[in-house]
Amino acid sequence: MSSASSSHSNPEAGKGRGRADFNKNNLDCLRLILASIVVLFHVYALTNLAAFWAFGTYLSAHFAVRSFFVISGLLIYRSYTRSSSFASYLEKRVRRIYPAYFTVVVLAAIAMCFLSTLPLSQYFRLGFWKYLSANLVFLNFVAPSLPGVFTSNLVTPVNGALWTLKIEVAFYLLVPVIHYFCSRFGTKKTVGIIFIISSIWKYGFEFLGSLTRARSAYPLDDASNIYEKLAVQFPAQLLYFAAGILLLLYFDKLKFHFRTIAGITACLYLVDHWLAGGALDVLWISGLVFVFGFWRYFGNFSKYGDFSYGVYIVHWPILQTMIFFGLKKLPPALFLMLSVSLVGLASVLMWHLVESRFLKSSSHYRQGSLKAPA
Repeated sequence: MSSASSSHSNPEAGKGRGRADFNKNNLDCLRLILASIVVLFHVYALTNLAAFWAFGTYLSAHFAVRSFFVISGLLIYRSYTRSSSFASYLEKRVRRIYPAYFTVVVLAAIAMCFLSTLPLSQYFRLGFWKYLSANLVFLNFVAPSLPGVFTSNLVTPVNGALWTLKIEVAFYLLVPVIHYFCSRFGTKKTVGIIFIISSIWKYGFEFLGSLTRARSAYPLDDASNIYEKLAVQFPAQLLYFAAGILLLLYFDKLKFHFRTIAGITACLYLVDHWLAGGALDVLWISGLVFVFGFWRYFGNFSKYGDFSYGVYIVHWPILQTMIFFGLKKLPPALFLMLSVSLVGLASVLMWHLVESRFLKSSSHYRQGSLKAPA
């Protein structure tokens, strides 16, 4: 497994021939930017304050999440091809995401008892255990809310940002299958089939959702919501993950054409924004990830730690709690500064107290921290 299925699947073959070195990338920096976009978007979505309308208008959580999936395809497939066995690969993935995920789910479930409208004797009943069991196995949609918690907020889910994690886990488990089919039938044929299946799912349910919404007297009709939710679930997001795999497999060819790729990416974005209605986003998002990630090296961004994952999984319950205590009545600038500070502090603590402790000593995050200046 440690050797890739073909010569172009190893981005380090021929290193030095181009201007880009795969090991010197800006993907950690990009992920923190994307996580911050999600936070600011949710500041508006959860508070519904007019002062934050720009966050909801000019920032896109969909763009950030899809960019995350492209980056995952690039890095996770590489992790698999560089692992000595499937068990080793899976261990690295579990160590990276589950300790922090477990911590945020369990801490929220216990701590939220103090915010519930129910007495403790009623809080720690079936609803509590359903939330805990469903969320610990990534089935957040089964029980998104805790008994009596955030009932006065605009929405009640304790951590609505966690829905992407089950998709990420599905990708982890699918990588060996994709690798096998690429080895057996070829990369182009395998990834092409993935794109077709994923696109049929994604655009099919988007069409059904828009059709049902147009026929409904209510814009938030339950049926259209079901279609729209299905349109962003696992098969739909697979095309972004597959795009990341392609960036990895053809890295040695693409790295000679950054200016061309940047120009094409800008053109595709404009066409998609003005004419295609988002149908081409996988193309320009992939281009953006590649250009930002590898064209110019910003430096060892991971030497202080990788806070993007922590920012992503802690921000929602923090914002919900602030809203519960009526803090959105504060001046908008103060609310924003306080929320960003709390999210930043929580993510730093999550990294140092939980995430970094479960990584292997060979992890580039731990290696990077060892190289940081005293």
